[in-house]
Amino acid sequence: MITTFRTLLTLTVAHDFYSDGCRDFDFVISSGTAGLLRNGKLIAKVRDGKLHILYEADDNGIALSNMAGSRLQFGMKLLNPLFSNFTEFAITTPLYRNTAAAGSLDPAMVVALTGRLLRHAITKTIRPVTIAISDPVGQLLKTETITSKNDCSTISFDLSGQTAGAYSVVESYSSETETATYYLDTELVQAGAFGVVEIMIDNSFYTLPASFMIDFRARRETLKYYVVATNYNSTDFDQLSVSDDGYAEEERPRIDFTRVLPADFTADEIQPEMLAKTGDRVVLFKSQALVARQEKARKKIQLSKHGDVLIKHLPQAGADRTSGDVVIHISKP
Repeated sequence: MITTFRTLLTLTVAHDFYSDGCRDFDFVISSGTAGLLRNGKLIAKVRDGKLHILYEADDNGIALSNMAGSRLQFGMKLLNPLFSNFTEFAITTPLYRNTAAAGSLDPAMVVALTGRLLRHAITKTIRPVTIAISDPVGQLLKTETITSKNDCSTISFDLSGQTAGAYSVVESYSSETETATYYLDTELVQAGAFGVVEIMIDNSFYTLPASFMIDFRARRETLKYYVVATNYNSTDFDQLSVSDDGYAEEERPRIDFTRVLPADFTADEIQPEMLAKTGDRVVLFKSQALVARQEKARKKIQLSKHGDVLIKHLPQAGADRTSGDVVIHISKP
């Protein structure tokens, strides 16, 4: 019998900051999932930031071991320390799962990674409060009531012997509840995982491979050009302008700029004394709308003087910059 490997599923991380794919993540496979892969005759490969799960099949394309109903867990390991500079995200540790539809990931949910000893900070000072913890399938594991007599601000649960996955901690007060989700996986904690992906294998994946995607968005911010002019008289200085002459060529929305003099700078702007020496003139050109950060600078955002182009392609903040602020120095003899 001839055996081959066929695609069961793929997992791609996309980011609109990049024009040629996102390679900012690797994937951590914990021992539990590694065992499932072996037992299910599956192999995991990462190519150009994309995770491929392949299954071994006979010469008729039939899987040698069908793992439908099994849950695969992967940690997302962030490789790029500059990621937060240009990425819009509000969830510290995201968990992605395919619970609503087998072939797609649900919106990210907030979790906190934990090892075997789960420490939970109680959110309110109201007492009494009953705190309950449930396992990944919703089975109640333990409850404890905190009163004014045994008051504390944190509570611990020993999860030794429990399976990896999402655990729910519910605080029940007299008239309200608070819920927090923790993800138990000691290996992912040790690996410093950025997030977790949990995929339940569906039988349909063996006939039509699933293609999962995690999509990150670039930060949107005001693009600011601070122009510091040396040896410019007031007439020449007043003729400086920034315009977007590349939007049609690149088939993107035009970026319009507002000219702002130092007297109108806000607290969010770099103050003139931080930019210029005595005798220099400073002007700010800032975008009228928020602009998404991108790896490749937009073309033909130009600095001109009375229609004459001084700088054809103004630089734009790269991944190493935490904001869209750019300082341009120009001078005349």
